[in-house]
Amino acid sequence: MKKINFSKIIMIALVMLIAACLAILVSSKNFKNSKNPSGMTVVINDAVGGIDGLIAAPFDALKDKANDLGNLMETYHENASLSKQVTKLTDESSELDSLKAENKSLKAALDLQNTLTNYEKISSNVIVRNPNAWSDSMTIDKGKTDGIKVDMIVMSNGGIVGRITQVNTTTSKVALLTSDKALENKIPVRLGSAENPAYGLITGYDARQNALIITQISSKVKFTKGDKVVTSGLGGNSPSDLLVGDIIGEKENTKSEDRDIYVKPASKFDNMQFAFVIKRGLNVDGTAETNE
Repeated sequence: MKKINFSKIIMIALVMLIAACLAILVSSKNFKNSKNPSGMTVVINDAVGGIDGLIAAPFDALKDKANDLGNLMETYHENASLSKQVTKLTDESSELDSLKAENKSLKAALDLQNTLTNYEKISSNVIVRNPNAWSDSMTIDKGKTDGIKVDMIVMSNGGIVGRITQVNTTTSKVALLTSDKALENKIPVRLGSAENPAYGLITGYDARQNALIITQISSKVKFTKGDKVVTSGLGGNSPSDLLVGDIIGEKENTKSEDRDIYVKPASKFDNMQFAFVIKRGLNVDGTAETNE
């Protein structure tokens, strides 16, 4: 392998350095005398300029890359900041929706309370509603110490939602009308007009139609779609005239000569936060009815 002759390289570099210095001197002299640079000066200047360009090129490229990296980091920080803002706005939106839902529930509870002035009632909060038994039951935060008894009617969101089936010291279990455990939900009701009433029992729920099913109708009276259904007061701890819902249709019962009346519930069962347990009705003079 041929060895590199460093002495020759050093000599060439010295010659180029001397030539560059001479070119600078000549150029400055010509500049002072307002003369055009000589041909050698032009050649040397071009060569030096080319070498300077070659040397500067990597540094210029590195500078561009540094600028690109800086822009990328700035974009990253901007995206991170925007992401935090989006998360914050999402949380605030969820909190606002929750507050709106709670406000709606409070308004519904207040409206219901205003319609129950003729009843002795116990206000309560829904504290447990198991997703696995969402349609069957819920637990409220009132019990024996508050005067709660088994079979008392429970109302929420504008109408009847169920009845008390289990009472503890400070809590009670409510069997909902939407439960498929029909025996726990039998509530006596009155249908039709006050002049020509008919009586029956809430015995089931049709989830497909979102309708309560009333059977064992006491008469053959004809009902009109939209007729109100209320409690009859004939069932022990079931005061009369509590709103159940509106009639939406009927059909013949294939298992008996009876007919099934379908009633759209006045209450909404999907979001119950507050509930009223009806202890008894009140007479005009404010005394309790003897219906227990």
